[in-house]
Amino acid sequence: MIKDKTTLRDLILAVSIIVLAAGFYIGHRIVNQKPAVIVEVSVDGEVVEELDLSKNGEYVISGYPNGTNTLIIEDGEAYISDATCPDRICIHQGKINQSGEMIVCLPNLMIAKIVGEKK
Repeated sequence: MIKDKTTLRDLILAVSIIVLAAGFYIGHRIVNQKPAVIVEVSVDGEVVEELDLSKNGEYVISGYPNGTNTLIIEDGEAYISDATCPDRICIHQGKINQSGEMIVCLPNLMIAKIVGEKK
């Protein structure tokens, strides 16, 4: 009998913690989310481009060492369509359009990050 109450209490505690954590996460995302405006592109830690997310275009980003990534901005979203890196994981990261999201290409040392407002 005591074992059943302990198990039930443990389950209620675990579910309560998960619900509370999810609530904090969702609240944090809602409060801190800014409208996506700029795609900030950096290579080897240095910002090389700030591109307007509202203007469609295709941009070739020169990475390190002599690698390239093709960044597409289309309908308020950014994604990598082509890359010279061997693993091409950056292409499979998909489209980004929310503040704080990013695409990373480690071999070319390129990061494309969505920021909420112009600096």
